[in-house]
Amino acid sequence: MKQMNGYIGRILTIDLSSGEKDVIALDDQMIRKYLGGRGFASHWLYENLPVNVPPLSEKNLLIFASGPCNGTIVPSSSRGSIGAKSPLTSILGSGNTGSAFSVQLKRAGFDMLVISGKAQGPVCLIIEDGDATAVPCEDLWGKTVSEATGKLRTRFGYRNVSIGCIGPAGERMVPISTVIFDKFRGAGRGGLGAVMGSKNLKALVVKGSKGINAAYPDRLKKEVLRFIQILEEEPYYERYSKAGTAVIAEPMNKMGSALVKNGTLGFFDDIEGVNEKALKQHLFVRQKACFSCPMPCTQQYGITEGPYKGIYGEGSSGASVVMGFGPRCGISDMRAIAKAHTLTNELGLDLGMECFEKGLINTSSTGGVRLEFGNAEAQLEMIENIAFREGFGRVLGEGTRRASDTIGGHSDRFAPQVKGMDMMEVEPRGMPSWGLMFAVSSRGADHVRAYDVCQMMSFSDEVLIRIAGTTEVREMFGPKGKGRSVAFFENVRAVADAMEICRFVTRGKLGFPEHLMGMLNYVTGLAFTAEEMYSIGERIVNVERLFNLREGMKASDDTLPDRYLSESLPDGAAKGKRVPLKKMLEEYYMARDWDIASGYPKPQKLDLLGLSANRVPRNLG
Repeated sequence: MKQMNGYIGRILTIDLSSGEKDVIALDDQMIRKYLGGRGFASHWLYENLPVNVPPLSEKNLLIFASGPCNGTIVPSSSRGSIGAKSPLTSILGSGNTGSAFSVQLKRAGFDMLVISGKAQGPVCLIIEDGDATAVPCEDLWGKTVSEATGKLRTRFGYRNVSIGCIGPAGERMVPISTVIFDKFRGAGRGGLGAVMGSKNLKALVVKGSKGINAAYPDRLKKEVLRFIQILEEEPYYERYSKAGTAVIAEPMNKMGSALVKNGTLGFFDDIEGVNEKALKQHLFVRQKACFSCPMPCTQQYGITEGPYKGIYGEGSSGASVVMGFGPRCGISDMRAIAKAHTLTNELGLDLGMECFEKGLINTSSTGGVRLEFGNAEAQLEMIENIAFREGFGRVLGEGTRRASDTIGGHSDRFAPQVKGMDMMEVEPRGMPSWGLMFAVSSRGADHVRAYDVCQMMSFSDEVLIRIAGTTEVREMFGPKGKGRSVAFFENVRAVADAMEICRFVTRGKLGFPEHLMGMLNYVTGLAFTAEEMYSIGERIVNVERLFNLREGMKASDDTLPDRYLSESLPDGAAKGKRVPLKKMLEEYYMARDWDIASGYPKPQKLDLLGLSANRVPRNLG
């Protein structure tokens, strides 16, 4: 197999049931059409996973994919993608992590790893210098992530080694479990830890010594320096480098875009308990960057006093963590939030808390746990119950949609989920463009698939017209331009995911293809144009759409819970607002060239993207 610039040129497939392994040459057309990372994973799932495979069956595929920039000097190119059919949503399952895993996977000799089958007992998959071996590891089953990772580090060391591992929740196939890399870095959303557990796969260890070539290393170095110079001039660089995305907690609250007590309120009175100042006052914090990143937006933190003294962790103490475990659950104790963060990357509690407040469940239902807004101890207890499938944790661990089905009492009206995926901590009535993002995302309610920043960045009129066709997209609550802007950002974010470059570094103009094109071309030598890169992103989004439609998703699933469409916020900056979803969705479908009734890409769009063979759903006959 020929050596490629930016790529190793090899895909490893392994069947854990039979032990069979195969190495497949990376196809040039696959590179040209899907680039890498998320693009490779989504394409492979669509082409190779039969329709209606149960997510926790042996037939489901679990994919780990790298991108062309992993292992090079391209800034923040340590991201890696995971793909499978999701046990939480039964549509596309897709995760992304900031660790050394994808870099070490390439150094070990592979661009992508595709796992099928189920081992007879617990195993670790060891991938080293061009080969893979499944090793029994009964002694690690039942261990926490840190315990298992520590034992594997003792055996394999630290240098040029990366470890992906599941904890007790993944072992028990909890649908909201995740895979944790290098002890602290999660690839969350969609329950991919459960898929790993269903295969009796406790951990992956990748270790390699292979180098990754760049086509034009001298030109690449100059382009990287230019990119970093622009990055350091962006206003978010300094803010994020000081405290990560925790800096936006207070502004979100003022804007009315913080999800407070599961969307029952539009303003959190105790925001001082969870803002940037509280983070630094109550926790020992040291900023840290992900592997290969110039922007230290994550934290190492420790609790030095109070009932949670001695807790230590690492990872983002940013908006998702602080706002999710905090205002969303009515909690203003930063130390309790940090404790919760060390237990899990998934929430699953807010629906239960509102149901308790409304009398739909009681202490008899929850095993004595008083799931009231503001009860931090109840939150911590329920996290452990979810992980170990104990008591009411069995219900909440199934995810918000299934939990609301079990609880009943019209709880689905305030269950913050789309397509089975829990929403993150943004109040869509306070930021309607993000409501649209939640409604149309290919993996269910999600903000990073598009990460539309038109209302947050100071883009010029010219740039806004390019993105949305109108400068009116700046207006926070109006619908105009938001359908086009979400489609635009979905496409450019898919390109960054295929290159495996971080969303936060590329959140502004640096995420546009013309700013990424030079680095990509100097790595690969393939001379992509900005237009080709944009089309790659659009192709990835459409293939993910085709996958979901094939698995039974309908256009009517592109929606939000009724609360956000029919109930107005009672207070805050977004008081009286609802999400104008219908108008935004119509504009989005028009921008996508999708049929408004079926949600299916129109034939001319598939032809344009080279997907004409996919005009009808595959494997339905």
